[in-house]
Amino acid sequence: MKKFLAIVAVAATLTACNNSANSTDNTKDSIDSAAKAQKEMVDSSANATTNVVDSNASARKDMIDSNAKAKKEMVDSTHK
Repeated sequence: MKKFLAIVAVAATLTACNNSANSTDNTKDSIDSAAKAQKEMVDSSANATTNVVDSNASARKDMIDSNAKAKKEMVDSTHK
C-alpha cells in the first residue's frame, strides 16, 4: 500500500510540474489579452471624448455665427 501511495504521489508531482511549463505561456497570453482590452477601452473613451468636444465646438461655432449674423443684420438695417 505504501508503494502504491508513493507511486501516486510521484505521478501527481510529475503531472503538476508538467503543467507549469504551460503556465508562463498562458500568463503571457492573459497579460497580452488584458493589455489589448485596456488599449481598446482607452481608445474608445478617447474617441467618445473627441466626439463630444467636436460636437460642443460645432454647436458653439453655430451659435456665435448666428449671433454675429443677427448683429450684422441689425446694424445694416439701422444704416438704411
